[in-house]
Amino acid sequence: MVDFRYHLVSLIAVFMALAIGIVLGAGPLQNSIGSALNDQVESLRQSRDDARIVADEAESRSAAYREGLESLAPEMIAGTLEGQAIVIVTLPGAEDAVRESHSENLTAAGATVTGTIVLTENLFSAERASYRNALAGQLGSYVEPADSPLGTLARGLDYIVTSDAGDTAAATLAELYRSEDNALIEVKDTLTGPATAMLVIGPAEEEIPDESEAIDDTARLNTIEVLGSLRTPMVFTADGGEGTLLEAVRTDGPSMSTVDTPDDTTSLINIPLALTQELTGSTISWGIRPAADRVLGTPAPLTVAVPTDGEDTPDVPTDGGAEGTEADQTAAP
Repeated sequence: MVDFRYHLVSLIAVFMALAIGIVLGAGPLQNSIGSALNDQVESLRQSRDDARIVADEAESRSAAYREGLESLAPEMIAGTLEGQAIVIVTLPGAEDAVRESHSENLTAAGATVTGTIVLTENLFSAERASYRNALAGQLGSYVEPADSPLGTLARGLDYIVTSDAGDTAAATLAELYRSEDNALIEVKDTLTGPATAMLVIGPAEEEIPDESEAIDDTARLNTIEVLGSLRTPMVFTADGGEGTLLEAVRTDGPSMSTVDTPDDTTSLINIPLALTQELTGSTISWGIRPAADRVLGTPAPLTVAVPTDGEDTPDVPTDGGAEGTEADQTAAP
C-alpha cells in the first residue's frame, strides 16, 4: 500500500517543476523563445512578400506577352484565309462573345464567314436517340447513309453547310433538322453560301464530375462521334483542361485538328492558321494546354484561283498576304 509520504513527494515534485518552468519562461528563456518566434514570423512574412513579388512579376510578363501577341495577331493572320468560306458551328454551352470574337478574327484573316449553326442538346442526348434514329433513316435521298445514325446526321450537316444558298434540297434538309419539337440545329446567322471549312466552338465551361460519382457520358461520346464523322475540313476549339471534352478528343478521340482555350490570345492566331493546315490535309493540335503539340502554329499556303482580264489563270499559292508573294504579283495590274 502506498503511504501518504509518497503522494506528498509526488505533489511537491509536480509543483516544483511547474514553478521552475514559470521562472525560466519569465526569465532566462523568455528572450530566446520570443526571439525564435519573432524570427520565424519574420521569415514567413518575408517568404510571403517574395512569393507575391514573383507572382506579380509573372503576371506582368504574361500580360506583356499577351499584349504583344494581340498587336502581332492581325499581321500574322492577314490574308491566310483569303478566298475561303468558313461556317461557324457551336456546341451547347459555347459563349456568344467567343463566337463573335472569332467570327471577326476570321474575317480579318481574309475569310468570308458564311453563317453560324448552333447544335442543340437534342443532337447528343440519350433521351432523343429514337428521334435521331428515325430522322437518320429518312436522309437516304439527301446523303449517303453512314454506319451509324449519328454519322448519317453528320453527313447531312456537311451537306447543309457546303451547299449553295439556293439549293432547295439543302434548305429542305435544314428544315428537317430544325423541327420545332426536336430541333437538332438552330441557324443563328443565315447561311450565305457553301463553306470550304468549319470552325466548331465547344462549351466555355464544363462540369467535371468527381471520380467517385457515376458518370453518364452518352452525350459526350455522341458529340465526339458527330465531330469525328464530319467530312468538311474542321477545327475544333474548346477549353481543353483536364477532364474536358477537348482533352478527351485529343487523348482517345478520332483524329481532328484542335485548338484549345478559345478565349486566350493565342487562339486568335492559332485558329486561322489551323484552318489553313486542315484545308491542306494536315491535322494539328495547338494551344497552351499540356496535350497541345505547340503553343503557336504556322500557316500552310493555300491555293486560290486569281482571274486576270476575265480569263482563268492557274491556281497560285498564297502565304498569308506577305508583300512580294506570287499571288500579289499575279494579281497586280
